[in-house]
Amino acid sequence: MKIMIKASFLFFFSTLLTGCASLLDGDTQNVHIRLMCKNINLSATCVASNDLGSWRFYSPGTVVVKRDYSSLNISCRGSSVPRFNLNVMPLPTWAFTGNIVAGGLVGAAVDVYNGTGFAYPENVEISNPACN
Repeated sequence: MKIMIKASFLFFFSTLLTGCASLLDGDTQNVHIRLMCKNINLSATCVASNDLGSWRFYSPGTVVVKRDYSSLNISCRGSSVPRFNLNVMPLPTWAFTGNIVAGGLVGAAVDVYNGTGFAYPENVEISNPACN
């Protein structure tokens, strides 16, 4: 009986550690994007997309995207800017890394499965290739 109680207790506390990034960071994030030409902000209409959706915004500006392990594709076009695309790769979050270090492999698997263990850079500054 003592073994069963200890196992239940251990299971209960180990479930508190699962999906740490999901609990701490949430499933969305803000990404501030600026399109630059020789250190001058350019206005453009943009779309950010990943495997979970797409979001329209204006640059310079902030877009709220869903976290995912897929790359964030940013496509912009303006009156003086030809259309171009940029892919931004996500990086593991600190909460996800903590899951792995602390031994919460189940939590790390949950964070990978739902994409919350990854985040895109908070600031993306794009130097317009047509301007250089």
